[in-house]
Amino acid sequence: MIGLILFGTIGRYVLFGMGLQPFPNFEVIMVVTFLAVMIMRSPLALVVPLVSMIGSDLLIGNPIFVGNQMNRIVLFTYSGFAIIALITLFNKDRLWSGLGQLRLKTVGLTAGLGVGFVLLYDVWTNLGWWYLMYPHDAPSIVVVFTAGLPFMVYHMISGVVTFVAIAVPVLV
Repeated sequence: MIGLILFGTIGRYVLFGMGLQPFPNFEVIMVVTFLAVMIMRSPLALVVPLVSMIGSDLLIGNPIFVGNQMNRIVLFTYSGFAIIALITLFNKDRLWSGLGQLRLKTVGLTAGLGVGFVLLYDVWTNLGWWYLMYPHDAPSIVVVFTAGLPFMVYHMISGVVTFVAIAVPVLV
């Protein structure tokens, strides 16, 4: 648990905080969330992404708290990782059956999980931006999702790369 938290916290700090991302939205918290649930036997694995995000936000200087209030988008970004963790938790046994051996199918499945989880996470956080900062009408939601498309594409590439390069070797 501590190793995954450190990997997530330091990885996010190095990539984002030190500006070493190869492209926007390249991150490791999603794969750390997935691995924590897959490797750990305890539901405490759900704490790994939360602690990693808080720790890296503090290191980066992201405003978790603004004055005496919480930065409200944090509720969507943090809960997005919790949603991914819960989906993984409820499908853990089925996922293990497809991820136990190094095969092309394993690589394809993990790449697909990376893309699927990123899409779900980005839809959730885009809804958060829309809900918190835009009028609640159809044109505004179109604007939010259209503006988010480039970031979503980069984030999906990140999902494929990190899930294949990190999750496959760890799980196999």
